[in-house]
Amino acid sequence: MPNYSATRQEYNDALPSWRLVKRCVAGAREVRKHDEYLPMPDPTNQSPENLERYRQLKKRAMFLNVTGRTRTGLLGAVFRKTAEVQLPSGVQYLLENASGDGTSLEQLSKEAVGECLDTGRGGFLADYPKLEGESGRPRTAAESAGNQAWVHHYPAESIVNWREDVVQGRKRLTLVVLRELINKPSEDGFTFDPVEQYRALFLEGGVYKQRVYSEDTPEGEESIPADQAGQVFDHIPFHFYGAENNDAAVDKGPLEDIADVNILHYGNSATVEEAGFISSQPTLFMTTSITPDDFAKFNPNGVHIGSRRGINLGAQGSATMLQAKETQLALELMRDKQDQMLMIGARIVQKGGGAETAEAVRIRYSSDNSVLGTIAGNVSEALKLAILDAERFMIGQPDLTGTVFWLNQEFFDEAMDAQMILAQVQLWQQGIIAKKDLRTNLRQAGTIESDRTDDDIDDDIEAQPPVATSDLVTGGEDEQ
Repeated sequence: MPNYSATRQEYNDALPSWRLVKRCVAGAREVRKHDEYLPMPDPTNQSPENLERYRQLKKRAMFLNVTGRTRTGLLGAVFRKTAEVQLPSGVQYLLENASGDGTSLEQLSKEAVGECLDTGRGGFLADYPKLEGESGRPRTAAESAGNQAWVHHYPAESIVNWREDVVQGRKRLTLVVLRELINKPSEDGFTFDPVEQYRALFLEGGVYKQRVYSEDTPEGEESIPADQAGQVFDHIPFHFYGAENNDAAVDKGPLEDIADVNILHYGNSATVEEAGFISSQPTLFMTTSITPDDFAKFNPNGVHIGSRRGINLGAQGSATMLQAKETQLALELMRDKQDQMLMIGARIVQKGGGAETAEAVRIRYSSDNSVLGTIAGNVSEALKLAILDAERFMIGQPDLTGTVFWLNQEFFDEAMDAQMILAQVQLWQQGIIAKKDLRTNLRQAGTIESDRTDDDIDDDIEAQPPVATSDLVTGGEDEQ
């Protein structure tokens, strides 16, 4: 029986880091489920008292989700402007339903950028319906009716195995194994059981084949996808994206370092909160000259702290109540947490005084923007390649010039003043740049809405009435 569930060693090595980041992104509730992120102080002591103390330790520990907030902010920077998208009519449906389950193309790209921030990798598969009929001939209208190619996104944890070989002097994918979970409904239809299956993508003899393995089909169920003309594919229509480049190698997740520090901060918080809980409790110290028997006789109900009860300490004795001062512990802890929340809540740039200028912030975040720009570019390229593979099934040949998908890479507002706009117009008039370049620059600056195409602008210009001379008002002249 084929070992279809085998995982590559690089996958096994990276899996703990991927799960760490994803759990940090999920928040405190998910982190607290895993004891390895907050080790028990005395793991050899399994007494009920020690286990209860550890449970209270985890309950008091504060997990400040810097990782999740950072991820949200970076995603917001990429999708602060809509992506530049242009698709042929044959695959226009991908805009609203890219995966066949109602996921739009923009939402698919958001999932991919988030996954790349978490794990540093992922992939898109252009998948085709299984059609009946002979291969090597064009599909009939009846065979094509209701059948569409889809683009599916696979996170890093689902890509369990892969292989690249040199074919005719080029490194090409020859194997990709994808783990999938299928919800199998119960007999009454109210519950679902996850069933695991493996989708293996092969390139055998220059022909792309797909086999699906599960417990019910351990030998695999094979299919050979074909394009619009009925021809088989000479490559695997799966496209990796990564934090560094788009090859099959495992890149380091950009949020991994933040997650590591986040977990250390979680441990420090547990220590501080435990110390604060213990030392902030009032402790009574007493000295007395009477014997223990007499003390029990004079205080039959024991020692109770409060102003309505008295304690008999004999002829000579004293009592002192010790407690940590609020300014030393509780108030400081509150102020520290408030400062931390303000620090990660919003990045506010103020000019003047001792605050950072906008340019200083721009320089300080230049490395982060470089990584984020690389991620946005890599996801854009991988998703475009998957769309082109979908076009092979839907329209026969990929439309390289008519297919555009590019995510925003302007993470800061780049305001263009009147002088800069005039300079751009002069460059166009002198033939240094084309009108398309001028409009692209104006879109990036926000002067033109990003979703307005050149055709939209030309149509509006043609539709508007000509400007009459009487409508013009020259500067420096007043109406009499």
